[in-house]
Amino acid sequence: MLIHILGSGAGGSPGSRRWRAANLVDTGEHLVVVDCGVGCHYRLSDRGLLTEIDYVFITHSHMDHFLGLPEALFQAHIEGRTRPLYIYAPRVVEEATRLVATHLFKSPRYEIVFRRVSPGVLLDLPRLKVEAAEACHHTAEEAYAYRLSAGVDVLFSGDTAPRCEPVRRLGAGADLAVYEATCNEENGEVCRKYGHSTTLDAVAEGDAMGVKELVLTHIDERFNPTIYQDVNKLRRQVVVAEDNMVVKL
Repeated sequence: MLIHILGSGAGGSPGSRRWRAANLVDTGEHLVVVDCGVGCHYRLSDRGLLTEIDYVFITHSHMDHFLGLPEALFQAHIEGRTRPLYIYAPRVVEEATRLVATHLFKSPRYEIVFRRVSPGVLLDLPRLKVEAAEACHHTAEEAYAYRLSAGVDVLFSGDTAPRCEPVRRLGAGADLAVYEATCNEENGEVCRKYGHSTTLDAVAEGDAMGVKELVLTHIDERFNPTIYQDVNKLRRQVVVAEDNMVVKL
């Protein structure tokens, strides 16, 4: 399995060094996008994959996690996509996408199938299983974490406060967790206010779940300017995500 970090930034990330949240999972048989923040369609198009993506999973309705989706749908249409695309998303994401892409939905070259997310197994194919659990992100109407299983198991936490029992249960024993680390400890109060995790929260959650590897993402460099120093102090292997990084499992 290859995991491409298309965007490692958070909603308030300044500048363009870290684009908004987006990930591409290549299982060898399926291509899955988890979150599709602004710029996601460029990076998929650059890879020649907008016509090839099988599934999209959106964690929640905050703009930094889905605002690139309408553009991705339109660009896939322009690039000649013909196969159906299945999008698993909360209600607000579907409604907003349909509103923004009104003209696209009147005459797309391909079928766009939205499916609502709820806790439990969402997809169960011979070589790909996707399960969802509610994340603890109280500022969103709905928020989910996803576990993708395709020979190896990967957890995507989405945005969540720490010590979130549904996320812990979902991620237990995973080979890899791609976990949000929006703030450092100095800005922990900001994280708690908005339902996010700090670097050390994410590391503690990885330990609690017993995951083998941990990748930190959703990094706001205003509120987490010390993430590399903090990770370097740890006596374990923790990876700080960078845009266009590829993680191989």
